[in-house]
Amino acid sequence: MAKAALDRIMEESKTLDAEELRRLREVLDTMASPTEEEHKREALRQALRVAGLVTQVRQPRAADTPNRRLIPVQGKPVSETSSEERR
Repeated sequence: MAKAALDRIMEESKTLDAEELRRLREVLDTMASPTEEEHKREALRQALRVAGLVTQVRQPRAADTPNRRLIPVQGKPVSETSSEERR
């Protein structure tokens, strides 16, 4: 989020009454709490560590996955070409 937008939200939150602040807190807490999917992933990571299959699980950085554009390709799909070459 842009700093300006965050600053604006923080300023506007100062004008809320107690009930509106409580509702805002509930929404923010819900947004920040881990989902069931995240709990499952963490359980899997822990099981892999306990089993000795991994020593650490690195989280991907946002910079590692930039927005990518598809490149138009003519001809057969690469998967089909590689299957043919294996035969």
